[in-house]
Amino acid sequence: GFFSLVIATIWQPIPMYRAAAKIQLNSTQASSNVLAQLSYYSDSSDIIETQLAIITSFPVLKQAALQLNLFENASTIEDTAVVVLSLQGRIKASQEGYTNIIRIEATASDPNFARDMANVLSEVYQWYDSNIKNEQAVKHRMFVQTQRDSARPQLEASEEAVKSYREKTNLISLASQTSVVLSGITAAERSVQRFENNLRNIDAMLAQIAKNEVLPESALKGASRDIVGDTFMGLNNQANALRLQRDGLLVKYMDGHPSVKEVQVKIDQLGRHLVTELEQRREVIQRALVTERGNLEKLRAEYNELPSKGLELSRLEREVAMHQEIVTILEEQYQTALIREADRVQDVAILQDAITPGSPTNPRPMVRRGVIGIILGLILGVVFAVVAETLDTSIGTIEDVQEYTGAQVVGLIPFINVEDV
Repeated sequence: GFFSLVIATIWQPIPMYRAAAKIQLNSTQASSNVLAQLSYYSDSSDIIETQLAIITSFPVLKQAALQLNLFENASTIEDTAVVVLSLQGRIKASQEGYTNIIRIEATASDPNFARDMANVLSEVYQWYDSNIKNEQAVKHRMFVQTQRDSARPQLEASEEAVKSYREKTNLISLASQTSVVLSGITAAERSVQRFENNLRNIDAMLAQIAKNEVLPESALKGASRDIVGDTFMGLNNQANALRLQRDGLLVKYMDGHPSVKEVQVKIDQLGRHLVTELEQRREVIQRALVTERGNLEKLRAEYNELPSKGLELSRLEREVAMHQEIVTILEEQYQTALIREADRVQDVAILQDAITPGSPTNPRPMVRRGVIGIILGLILGVVFAVVAETLDTSIGTIEDVQEYTGAQVVGLIPFINVEDV
């Protein structure tokens, strides 16, 4: 019985209590399409495993130990690590089925401390997750803002490059510039052709004047005032009138008549004026022809350069479009980052607080331990009896006397009680 009591008392375990809290993970990742949702759900198991590891990580447990006042006797980094590792051995985080719910269990000999550990750890993890994601939101916003601020000068520089190139080449767009240049080439070709025709007409008139002294009416039928000018037309009319007057005088008089000579002198003077006027007119047209030919060559060269200019302009415009798209995307991301930073949505929700456990997780079966104690007590009693018998050297029987002395026993002296005498 004594051994049974001792063994039952020694083997009595320290009661351990387990408290559990439940948290739910909510994802704030926006899934704008089915593929994004499928991707999220396919990675949910990895996300849960990651969060389970974070719950029992050193930073979370250190913050929880700090709130539980477990660092009162910790003066060194090693002491702090020992406390955190000891707390880690008491915590277990597991996923409930295939849900996004995590069960946090804390085990301790004090039921109140087990409850506090589970509740504090769930609150610390909720704070840690929110703080980490808010820090990520701030960093993301700052990164996007930096990229946007650096992209804007690039957009302005590309726009300025397009503007400078257009001012340098007078190229607004390839299609419009091509149309303008082709129209200029057509007009210049017509002008050159007109000037060449005018020169041929003037050369023919000069030949007619040299041959007939005056231009006949037939020679002037193809000539316009634009070709010979108003002065030439007036002088030619005067010359024709004087010629008619001379022909009328020749009917009455001979060639040597003073009246005929006077009219002839006037005709000769007008002829020289006509030649001078035509020659001056020819020089003007010749200069205009040279100028127009130079303009035509310039337009043709510009037309030949349009493809390369158009390619360069297209490249510059593509750069502008690319920078505009980058700035637009970064501006949208910046606004989204501002909204995300201002929202501060918590992805971890505490579904159930831990309560004080009423019974330990390792109950003490007194009857079973008592039976085991009795059995062990009997075994130890038998063992002790055998040992005592083996170690006993006293002589108690006739056989022991004969064995130790090697002599025969002659007689026995009985034991007489003094009181009986």
